[in-house]
Amino acid sequence: MPTDIGRRVMKCLPRIGCVFADDQRWWWIVPSGSNIDVAWPPFTSYAVGARMTDLSGEHSGRFRHPRLIHHPQDDSPYTPPIPLYFMTCHIAGIRPHWSPGDSSGPSQAI
Repeated sequence: MPTDIGRRVMKCLPRIGCVFADDQRWWWIVPSGSNIDVAWPPFTSYAVGARMTDLSGEHSGRFRHPRLIHHPQDDSPYTPPIPLYFMTCHIAGIRPHWSPGDSSGPSQAI
């Protein structure tokens, strides 16, 4: 998700797992399958099986590669996906929507 939205989300979640960031986007580590039958807001991208490699350094004052910006206090690297989903929907101004087999996407909030 974009950096400005990532900051807003982080301030509101009760439990946060590993979060990576570069100068433009934030990545939240969620359990496998957190995309099934869920329509995430359009400003988010869900990367199945994403791998983070070569997290070295900065380039011209900007981060070229994602860096770990938050590590959880417990042993789980995951942010609970349901609170993350509800918070991103709230920020996007859309109603959360999930339904088995429905990929039509979220509806606009009224």
